[in-house]
Amino acid sequence: MYSRIKMELKEYLEKKNFSYSKSGDVEMITMDDYSFYVKGTDVHIPIPLPTGKEKLDDLVTMGTYYARASRLVQGIGMPVTYALRETTVEVIVHFNDRNELEQKLIKALEGIESLRYFM
Repeated sequence: MYSRIKMELKEYLEKKNFSYSKSGDVEMITMDDYSFYVKGTDVHIPIPLPTGKEKLDDLVTMGTYYARASRLVQGIGMPVTYALRETTVEVIVHFNDRNELEQKLIKALEGIESLRYFM
């Protein structure tokens, strides 16, 4: 459970056994089979789009990714913008500073724990 003590994002991710990697100014976060990334003070949350070539299992996975992305965005509770990247829509959430990003992202990740186990 998220406590009132401020926890850094990397520390939180390690505690939850999520994968964290950094390449240049991009921080990649992977929760099981779903990944999103942080660049500066923006969180980029990808949602795959159908191409017409998916199998049924692919569509189910896409639905799970959509649910996780939606829950993250709801949990963060900030205005969003969108970017189309080939067969993916990226939901982009901009924060005023790194501290706000980390604290709201941790809160949102806590909120999707129940969704992860349900799915």
